[in-house]
Amino acid sequence: MLDRTAAHWGEHYFSQSFNRQEWQAHPLSIQRQYELQGHQMREGWFATRYLHGRPARRAASFGAGRAETEIAMLEIGAVEHFDLYDVSPVGIEYAKECASKKGFGDRVTCHVGPVMEAHIPEGTYDLAMFVASLHHMEPLADTLRFANRVIKDDGFIWCANEYIGPDRFNYPERHAAIAKCFFHELPATLRSKWHEHLPLPTPQEVASVDPTEAPCSSLIEPTMRRMFPRLEMTPLYGGFAFIVFWGLNHDALYETPEGAELVRFILCMDKALGDSGVLPSYFAHIVARKTTRWQERAIQLGIDPQGALVRRTLRLKDTLTHSRDAARRLAR
Repeated sequence: MLDRTAAHWGEHYFSQSFNRQEWQAHPLSIQRQYELQGHQMREGWFATRYLHGRPARRAASFGAGRAETEIAMLEIGAVEHFDLYDVSPVGIEYAKECASKKGFGDRVTCHVGPVMEAHIPEGTYDLAMFVASLHHMEPLADTLRFANRVIKDDGFIWCANEYIGPDRFNYPERHAAIAKCFFHELPATLRSKWHEHLPLPTPQEVASVDPTEAPCSSLIEPTMRRMFPRLEMTPLYGGFAFIVFWGLNHDALYETPEGAELVRFILCMDKALGDSGVLPSYFAHIVARKTTRWQERAIQLGIDPQGALVRRTLRLKDTLTHSRDAARRLAR
């Protein structure tokens, strides 16, 4: 299964036609995300909001691909050293070459293979990243526990631009209906010339192309909220744009004024439908802080990890620790 995934992404990492189909790859989509991040690129947004000028000494990226965000974080000094993990050697080799050309090849270590098979000591990293990659990984909860284990006590897990929409792109009919009605009103020059109606993939078609594509993406948000009491989400929308992009004339979107104007209008509708609650956000930045052992035990027992019982237990633990330390000092 992972061999097919590696082959798929190795083939498409540098394909212009493939990348033009991605709604977030369009310059206007990139500009909107820049604005949503406080007029910063995502690496600067994260560094400003969470690192506060203190670079992560060592970070990992799981499912790194071409590692463009990771390389940018090295460039701005947000990370001192990156370990990059991916099943495809194509993207990893590109990242390694890019880092070398920029003069910090010695600050990148590359690993090819499944994330869960990596032998990483507990508490190795200040930051564990999934750049639009967590929705490819199963089992989801085990992957997140793995990431939590390998970060330090004050570490972060950052799921950047993560897809949290319906599994295998199996959009609810109510969501798809909005995009279908809109698509039907578009001029033929801006629609895919092969389709009169909006073509949406079936879950079976999605899995046949990449078996790891979004098998449990809809569970990412609830699972992370349950596992990580200290979690923040920044919506990036996409509930409308992602669906309607399937049927567009992607070359026209890049090469004609009418196409660019259509993208601008789609993004406005996308945000309006999201802000009004008509459609959920399909994409988000998710940042979680390390879950402590006490919180993990509470979660396993079905106890609120931020509830009164856990808080009282932690206060008692701190009191006993202080008393023990005081007794040791007196005994000296």
